[in-house]
Amino acid sequence: MRTLFLSIVLLFANLLYGQDFDKLMVNRPVDCSDISYNSGVYFLKYLQEGKIDSAQSIIRYWKEKCGEREPVFRAKILLALNEGTCTDSLLNEGTMSHIYNYKSRMDMIRNSSYYTYDEYKSYFGFTPPGQEFDQETQAMAKSLSKKYNHESTEYILAEFYSGAVDSIFLRLQNSPEQESLLAEKYNAEVEKYLKKGEFHMAWITGVWLPTGDLTTLGAHPELGFQMGAKRGKMNYDFTLLIKFLSAANEYTAYRDKMPEVTDDFFGGYIGVDVGRDIYANNGHEFQLTGGIALDGFDALEGDEDLDIDPESTFTYNFNFGLGYRYYITNSFYIGLKAKYNIVDYSINDVTDFNSNPVTIHLTIGGVNNIFRNNNLEALGYKLRK
Repeated sequence: MRTLFLSIVLLFANLLYGQDFDKLMVNRPVDCSDISYNSGVYFLKYLQEGKIDSAQSIIRYWKEKCGEREPVFRAKILLALNEGTCTDSLLNEGTMSHIYNYKSRMDMIRNSSYYTYDEYKSYFGFTPPGQEFDQETQAMAKSLSKKYNHESTEYILAEFYSGAVDSIFLRLQNSPEQESLLAEKYNAEVEKYLKKGEFHMAWITGVWLPTGDLTTLGAHPELGFQMGAKRGKMNYDFTLLIKFLSAANEYTAYRDKMPEVTDDFFGGYIGVDVGRDIYANNGHEFQLTGGIALDGFDALEGDEDLDIDPESTFTYNFNFGLGYRYYITNSFYIGLKAKYNIVDYSINDVTDFNSNPVTIHLTIGGVNNIFRNNNLEALGYKLRK
């Protein structure tokens, strides 16, 4: 009680005489917990009494001493709603942080998690959740909401500060609210996190399907993995694959330009793939893909005893195709990819094959950036929507 009395006296001294009353404290400087409590009490009192100039003075003093924290921002919004003045002028770069902060406060109250307040006094603006300031501002916001059209920014803010905090992000994602300045602030915050890349990794299984003269070799299973990044609509990956099993038919390969008949086959693919999302909705994602790689396969075995080296054919691989992913969760997906591969296995005189195979791959993978995705989730943004 003594501290409260001294704080009130010094607060009025500052307002009336313009003195820096913190310097008048001899035993202990007044901290932001004292200032925030008393500022909140008198802001509500002056607003209810219609003393608007005094309410504005309290807000200015509160902000000067403790910074524009969430309770200060809330007071400015409620004063504007009460006076019917333009709230857009109050929406600054920190708006979405204040809104999320208030939502966290309400979640804290609902979960009865008051024990964390002492550790996060600064985050909560030195105003304990669930006490007088919260209760009175909620009642005031509920009353003020009746003054405004349900489609207006003013109504959305009043509804939010009345304690109905769960629907604001969903409303800001949908028309007509999405054209408001508040929605612009929300979308800018979402876009900031959407631009951050995600790590991508996937396991691949599939089949290599020959065409033309390559059909002699028959189809071959493939196994491999991808590792890279997804950034916005773009996907960048390093890809490694192997294809195996003996050829379906014997074929002619060349060692030192001498023909030999063989059914040996063990191949590999190492390259870089790029994809661009062309459609994404409800967890479904379609991509255009392209890549460049080194491709090849072993054609003739070697013999160490006879000092005979193995022979392999290598070629460039330019490929393009379509990909599909279905996201089971925000991070985990299963996918399918079909590609047409432009190759020439005859360029190093080991084989004569120069047809272009098709590959079909089943992928199981994931994309994630914990910082990015946690922030988007906190903003109520549905990933992979």
